[in-house]
Amino acid sequence: MSEHVDVLIVGAGLSGTGFASRLKRDVPGKTFTILESRGAVGGTWDLFRYPGIRSDSDMYTLGYSFRPWAGAKAIADGDSIRDYIEATVADEGLASRIRLNHRVVSAGWSSETALWTVTAVRTSDGEYRHDGPASSTETVTFTCSFLSVCSGYYRYDEGFSPAIEGAETFAGSIVHPQHWPADLDYDGKQVVIIGSGATAVTLVPSMAKSAAKVTMLQRSPTYIAPVPSRDHLADRLRGKLPAQLAYDVVRAKNILFSMLTYQLSRRRPETMKAILRKSAIAKLPEGFAIDTHLAPSYEPWDQRLCAIPNGDLYRAISAGTADIVTDRISRITPDGIDLVSGGSIPADVIVTATGLNLLVIGGMTLTVDGEPVDVGKTLTYKGMMLDGVPNFALTVGYTNASWTLKADLVAGYICRLLKYLDRRNLQWVAPKAPADVANAELTPLIDLKAGYILRDAGDLPRQGTGSPWRLHQNYVRDFALLRAGRLTDHVRFGRRGQPVAAPGRGTPAPQDPLALPGTGYIDVAGTRLRYRKTGDGDPVLLLHGIGQSLDDWTEQHQRLSARHTVYSVDLPGFAYSERISGPATLAKLAGALPAFLDALGVHEALAVIGNSLGGAVAMKFAAENPHRVSALVLADSAGFGKEVALVLRLLTVRRLGELLMRPDVKASRRTVQSIFYDKDLVTDARVEHAFALSQRAAHRRSVLEIASDLGTISGIRAGWRTALVEALAPLDIPTLVVWGDHDHVLPFSHLESATAALPRADSHVFPNTGHMPQIERPDEFATVVEEFLSRVMAGRRTKGASLA
Repeated sequence: MSEHVDVLIVGAGLSGTGFASRLKRDVPGKTFTILESRGAVGGTWDLFRYPGIRSDSDMYTLGYSFRPWAGAKAIADGDSIRDYIEATVADEGLASRIRLNHRVVSAGWSSETALWTVTAVRTSDGEYRHDGPASSTETVTFTCSFLSVCSGYYRYDEGFSPAIEGAETFAGSIVHPQHWPADLDYDGKQVVIIGSGATAVTLVPSMAKSAAKVTMLQRSPTYIAPVPSRDHLADRLRGKLPAQLAYDVVRAKNILFSMLTYQLSRRRPETMKAILRKSAIAKLPEGFAIDTHLAPSYEPWDQRLCAIPNGDLYRAISAGTADIVTDRISRITPDGIDLVSGGSIPADVIVTATGLNLLVIGGMTLTVDGEPVDVGKTLTYKGMMLDGVPNFALTVGYTNASWTLKADLVAGYICRLLKYLDRRNLQWVAPKAPADVANAELTPLIDLKAGYILRDAGDLPRQGTGSPWRLHQNYVRDFALLRAGRLTDHVRFGRRGQPVAAPGRGTPAPQDPLALPGTGYIDVAGTRLRYRKTGDGDPVLLLHGIGQSLDDWTEQHQRLSARHTVYSVDLPGFAYSERISGPATLAKLAGALPAFLDALGVHEALAVIGNSLGGAVAMKFAAENPHRVSALVLADSAGFGKEVALVLRLLTVRRLGELLMRPDVKASRRTVQSIFYDKDLVTDARVEHAFALSQRAAHRRSVLEIASDLGTISGIRAGWRTALVEALAPLDIPTLVVWGDHDHVLPFSHLESATAALPRADSHVFPNTGHMPQIERPDEFATVVEEFLSRVMAGRRTKGASLA
């Protein structure tokens, strides 16, 4: 027998408790139940019990708008936050509405009844594993008119623990902060904390109080900001104004301050870097390597900025009880950690503060009228609802401010929506994305470059480029949109019995960037790059041309993977890779490759194959890193002549270039036609892919910037071409130059210039072939490349034998 409520809330943490409180206040006639998978309320603040656990947002904004924070510290410890949530549950009379140890596993919407049927399993006090083996666990069924998921965005049953060689040999304890052993003894011991995020910077000063020495071992630095643990305005107002009024004043002040500092970081990053650096210099011992340990390669707020109350981390370092080491781990040994640099760190306890594992909507499955909903491919509406999914909301708070600020706006919006439906005798509301929104540039809902986001970004719902299909990360704009904005924009309303999906009005599905086998995303110095890896053997790197993507190498992945580990990548700013800060240039594209290869674990020299712009990038990479390139294959490469297709020259004229780059299916078809001699290769799929890329604003911008960097209206600039060839020619890097004899982008005559500039290079001509021989002559291309690489390897073996 199912139990029915008007609103079912999933999660009894900070968000779920806040929503239930607002629902009870704003729509008192609605029945509701909260399902919580764990044995206690509090969510994050009940789960995490590691030393020093605290908020990194002030409690005047992390707290509820209706419940003033009465604690002395603005940056509160985990116990105090948990007590705050529990007190809210008691004072708002929510305890009877909460069902503990109920894990939601599925929810299905029926248009016939206009209800969700929600299935939950009864759990024990242990953490329920959403991917664990099936069991005879008791299931419970609920029905509801509206389903609100307030379960956060990470897995509670496990944190992210990367496999580290030698971990099984360690003689001490290895722990993850997400499941901290209550009996862990670290008094007087050597502790190494692996990581550099908020958890690590919290643990270090807390554990340093009793440990012999705590070392924070980071692969790369994080921006760190000392903040006062108390709010001085709150202290001055306490007792002089009514508690709620004083709270509202401090809350408004802190909202404004956080917005100003965030905007300063994004618009004037160098200013913010200087402020943080000056603070570190003032608080750390003289001679501390600030530029090594506290100067990230990314911009402030590309990843969340870590707050340290009263500079506690810096004080621990100054006291000599803590230190920061920036290096990579080679392996864990029985008594410590060996580093790639050759050094080592002794350890009795290792803490892997390496982040979280994403889990969207608690891992539950969704269906609408029997059709499954792929949340990772679904657009979000106002950062809280899903395209085509009726009477459903998920709460995702801010990443650049207090989580609760956004959660409170979402709760208020749902209450407004419920009252609107009741007034008009409607039973459901579902967002409806226009085709131009669904097929434009889409990004993950949480647009943060933190490792735990980038690892599983494909699981997150998508967001568009503008309101109401984008989360602004701006409280003022979201306040206007959710608290005062219209309820009827880009949505459909209906009554019981009306199907949610209107016949013939389906939105075209956006292209899936991860559809090709072996495709994924990787974080490279704070920039998220799409890449592909297939095969096994000596490594080969494939680089695409201007305005293109790694998809240009599909045929060669299929052929070269038999003997090689084949890597391809969307160059930064192109296709589905993020941009590097500042204008796109040849130097930046090539400069990103060493860190990209390092992130993949490729440290040996490898063959690099580049087409068009990718050839110029390959040459630049080889010239600057000759020890990392075993061979070069340049396919119809830029860099050997002035002549280039007219359209690429016109792109260098700013206004005209912007006009030409506007998304247009006919223009995309002309682009694809210009590439191939064999017009049978101008397929609808290739045109659709080119059109999908043209809809991505970052991609269009990168094309225009690279065109201007390398050329003018007259053609390709001579300066960079001459300098690049002069740098490459003296190097002992075996090179093969290949060309299609009907290339209308970079003419066939460039091959003669290339062989003249690189007299030791081999060459090959593909007859009746256009600009991309790797696609137009895939078998011949792969054979030519394999034979060349075999000759290179044979030559190296001969050379090695003669030296021996």
